[in-house]
Amino acid sequence: MTKINISKRGRTAPSSPIRELIPFAQKAKEKGIKIYHLNIGDPDFPIPDKVKEALIDKAKIINRMPYPGFRGQPELLNAWKKYYEDINVIYEIENEDMIVTAGASDAMSLITTLVADAGDEVIVFEPFYAPYQIYAKYSGVKLVAVPLDSKNGYHLPTVSEISKKITNKTKAIFFTNPNNPTGTVFTRKEIETLILISKKHNLFLIGDETYRGMVFDGLESLSLLHLAKKTDLDRIIIADSLSKRLNVCGARIGLILSKNRELMDSAFRFTQGRPYATYLEQEITAPMVGDSIQYVLWLSKQYQKRRDTFIKALQSQMSIDVQIPEGAFYLMLKLPITDTTKFAKWLLTDFSHKNETVMVSPASGFYATPGKGMDEIRIAYVINEKDLAHAAELLALAIKQYNDIT
Repeated sequence: MTKINISKRGRTAPSSPIRELIPFAQKAKEKGIKIYHLNIGDPDFPIPDKVKEALIDKAKIINRMPYPGFRGQPELLNAWKKYYEDINVIYEIENEDMIVTAGASDAMSLITTLVADAGDEVIVFEPFYAPYQIYAKYSGVKLVAVPLDSKNGYHLPTVSEISKKITNKTKAIFFTNPNNPTGTVFTRKEIETLILISKKHNLFLIGDETYRGMVFDGLESLSLLHLAKKTDLDRIIIADSLSKRLNVCGARIGLILSKNRELMDSAFRFTQGRPYATYLEQEITAPMVGDSIQYVLWLSKQYQKRRDTFIKALQSQMSIDVQIPEGAFYLMLKLPITDTTKFAKWLLTDFSHKNETVMVSPASGFYATPGKGMDEIRIAYVINEKDLAHAAELLALAIKQYNDIT
């Protein structure tokens, strides 16, 4: 019988470096091994009280679970408008400028299909959030990588280095600020430079601002909308999210925001034929969104302490250079190991110390360029400080043992 084939798109779909090791972790747990999870940005902080209270209140009075509006629940849209007012975005945000999505990943996936056709190109700064490769493959879009240098804190290269990657097929620039996976917080000058490049080459500039406000050491946290001129607004698209800023990862609440009416009208039509954020999740997060700035400031202080704890503990155990992250809750580590994918698997299948191990994300999946990131891992410092310090000690011990046997 002749084999029936799925699509080429399906056969070549990339896997997530964040999640592909989960089966090995599950087997380790079944053996009774405790795993310290440094592999995924799923923080251990409790959800804010306002979200809890809203959930309890809704449970008391709700009689129906209706479909939410295609654009989003009015309470949530109004709360998001207030949030943007509070962070001093000078352009008035209207309901027609926003569409609630099932997380920022859903927003970025939809945006990719709206700004580029199959065969078109999108600029990304490498290393980048790994699922961008999934969105590109799904849409038939090619990611063109502009490398970032760890010696420069993963900040942007020169205008000429960015511009030489732009061709007549380039449609957009993806820009994640604060950055996942590097923790870089891009400066006012860097953002202005990208706006100018996008204008010169007539490109969309897509800001993934999932971690906005989560910055350290007194740095400035800027949205593209803080610096865009009125004449730039047609090319600016924001993907936003509540997952990290409110510790509600499982709620899957994101946002597309743009003043480009044609794009938003197209996005609205697409939302009518696909899943979206549920009614209850929108209702219970709305009360916190419009009153979240002080909470995010507090959260940033906690992550800065966690960052410092992990780095101090790791460097006390081994000699290793660490590029200090400036925001979000990730850092990239270059290890004295040639293949961190094998190492990350080995941590779960062969290594344990007193019945404990750590789980990390191999960094090659955060690069589009073949062969890059093979000696790096991404760390998510999202567990408590005591466990982070212990996890750093375990990681240092594992690196030494791995190098002794390979």
